[in-house]
Amino acid sequence: MHSRHSPRGCGPAAGGLLGSALGPLSRRSALGLLATAPLLVSRRAEAFGASSLQDIAELQLSRGTLSRPAAWARLLYELMEATSVEANPSSVLISPEDPQLFEHPFAVLIGEGALPPQSPAAIEQLRRYLSYGGFLVFDDASGSPDSAFAKSVRSLCSTLFPTRPMAPLPGDHSVFRAFFLLDAPVGRTARSSVLEGVTIGPITPIMYVANDLSGALDRGPDGRPKHAAVPGGEDQRREALKLGINLLMYALTSNYKHDQAHVAELLREGKLLDLRLPSAVRP
Repeated sequence: MHSRHSPRGCGPAAGGLLGSALGPLSRRSALGLLATAPLLVSRRAEAFGASSLQDIAELQLSRGTLSRPAAWARLLYELMEATSVEANPSSVLISPEDPQLFEHPFAVLIGEGALPPQSPAAIEQLRRYLSYGGFLVFDDASGSPDSAFAKSVRSLCSTLFPTRPMAPLPGDHSVFRAFFLLDAPVGRTARSSVLEGVTIGPITPIMYVANDLSGALDRGPDGRPKHAAVPGGEDQRREALKLGINLLMYALTSNYKHDQAHVAELLREGKLLDLRLPSAVRP
């Protein structure tokens, strides 16, 4: 369950919950990891908003979803402490059909029960969002990989990308080393030993966390954790924070490095039509 420190480097996080676990390396190390950011931002400029501050969009459906803004505020605060990423430590509630979704490249959907069917407009927009560099984390608040929520997520993913079923990610997937080197994807619980995701070509724009990540990060008005992390206690909570940071860093770097290859594969499969695409990404 313990993580190792990434050789890519991470700066000290004075005052953050991760504390000295981030190691003594300077912020310059983290800047090296983000050296490609200007190129990646320019590539997604047509599809996504130009905001330079990272935030998190919470997708809300007509039923079945939860909102835990304090969890994401804490995660973004720790992201700023641990890395050179500038963030707005807040989240926004948004529906899948809302065009403003494209202003927020990192989205989460928290649930603990079955999700309602989505409209054709919602499916089409989510597909385009994920096809142009958006990243979506499904967070299972039930803490069980066999939940009704998990079944709904698999069904939704099969509708979005019929030829790319959700599957366990291998242990050497880059999300496990995007900033920290992680051994297990824990959250409030540690029942599942794997992350699952939908992989298209070299990237994974959808990931499913079975262990209730947001439950480990959520805090009450007094700043104290709202939920016990079981069975590992506070050590497990720190590991959950590191998983959250890795998810953000994966979305900020690995996904966008491969955006052209991603779009090209979708075009080859007939899943995406856009005449504005440069010839370099046309099949």
